[in-house]
Amino acid sequence: MNTKLLFTLLCVAVSIVAVAQKNELQTITENDLRAHLEFIAGDNMRGRDFFTETPGLDLAADYLKAQCAKMGLTPGVEGYFQNVELQAVTPDPDQTVLSLKDANGNKSYQTKDIFSLGGPPKNDTISGEVVFAGYGWYNEDTKYNDTKDLDLKGKIVLVMTRTLEQAKEGSGPDMDTEMKKMSRAMMGGAKAVLLVNDPMNPNPEYIESIRKYATGGSLTLKGAKSSLILPIRLIFGTEELGNKMLEGSGKTLAGLQQEISKSERPKSFAINNLTTEIYLIKANESIVGKNVIAVVEGSDPELKKECIVFTAHYDHLGTDGEGGIYNGADDNGSGTVALLEIAEAFQSMKKKPKRSIVFAWVTGEEKGLLGSDYYSQHPVIPMENTLVDINLDMIGRSAETELDSVDVNSKSLAGPNGMYIISGRQSSELLDISDEVCEDLGLVPSDELTKAFLTRSDYYHFYKNGVPILGLSTGLHDDYHEITDELDKIDYHKMKRVTQYAFSVAYKLANQTKRLVVDKPVK
Repeated sequence: MNTKLLFTLLCVAVSIVAVAQKNELQTITENDLRAHLEFIAGDNMRGRDFFTETPGLDLAADYLKAQCAKMGLTPGVEGYFQNVELQAVTPDPDQTVLSLKDANGNKSYQTKDIFSLGGPPKNDTISGEVVFAGYGWYNEDTKYNDTKDLDLKGKIVLVMTRTLEQAKEGSGPDMDTEMKKMSRAMMGGAKAVLLVNDPMNPNPEYIESIRKYATGGSLTLKGAKSSLILPIRLIFGTEELGNKMLEGSGKTLAGLQQEISKSERPKSFAINNLTTEIYLIKANESIVGKNVIAVVEGSDPELKKECIVFTAHYDHLGTDGEGGIYNGADDNGSGTVALLEIAEAFQSMKKKPKRSIVFAWVTGEEKGLLGSDYYSQHPVIPMENTLVDINLDMIGRSAETELDSVDVNSKSLAGPNGMYIISGRQSSELLDISDEVCEDLGLVPSDELTKAFLTRSDYYHFYKNGVPILGLSTGLHDDYHEITDELDKIDYHKMKRVTQYAFSVAYKLANQTKRLVVDKPVK
């Protein structure tokens, strides 16, 4: 065959592939994305969480299964559902009690208005003497130290929210600061930190806002090794409880806070003749979650044994107990329905791609990336034959303009053309393909969130197993994990473009003659 003829045939082949890809892209439409999302993120789904009165999470799984069957996708497992066995631990608020006792062992006060974060799955009893440690804070610059010369070993440490600096600035509390206080108390040998609102807190509902997460229960994979249980408990109480604990000293939280603010010095002390008993009672039960798995089988007899995996979590946060619903239109209704459109695009191809495409709608991401963890242990195509995981999580929002710079500690919503790509940079070839597709679609990629977010979505369980990843997002916004994450704020045009990007990258990877090169593997 002469060179000219060979070149002509090559051009024809490339042209056919390009036209085919363009045709499949047209099946991804804003109208279809909207229609799917109006169901997935509607009020009837009750926030797609475990334990809601209406089983919205199961209804969402049934919808995804029905759509897969309608498209004619091959079930990845029998009946499309990969059962994920879970162990649920739920606090029992009716039996969770804190009692105060005087020097003679007599109860002086009792309340059920407490809750805790973390701790062992079994019932937990904590008792000990009490010390007041102000804010429980240490400032490395000023050397302000609430726990200096205070014996914390074996004690229950009463602390207020925020810090001296935050109180002076008038800024609100944050969990990162409170966790640092717990770490410092743990190093001092304390049994528990009892956190109560400081009287000048501009956000007096702060502790109450944490309650719904802490009392909603926790889930773990059944049979999984127990994670490290800290030898300290973080317990949340009320300002009233704090004042009751201080009663014998003749002090109040408000008075002590004013003294600290005026002097800018700690006012910490042991509360004499007072002990506390805390009973944290929990219920345990086994439940079953569902990953929804479907496959478009590759057309090449050998290469179809390799695959590209698409993942998106379809669970969210449920309800707030007061009539509000966390519909999670962006988180992660957007990624969930994008996978339906990508699956339809691949399934509509007359000649399927050379390699197989696996679609995994995973459960329990909001509970600790549980569904993707289970899939990584039970993949439908072995992990060593999985070329890439493309994960879509929150791809439906846009800021009015692009950001000049990205601050990983604040909300960083991309503009009309921006898109974040979380990548472990295991494959230079993969990133080159990504850049090429972005250029074709007019998208502006950024990997500035990679370091901060590498463990925060379902791609992590692929990354840790050596599979290259592309985690796609348009960024965080003020509606993240709020009941205001609603349908009317979705940018369907942007969502379509990100979905087309994901399809295009997978299309190229699935049809390459040679396997993707991983030149910087995870060590």
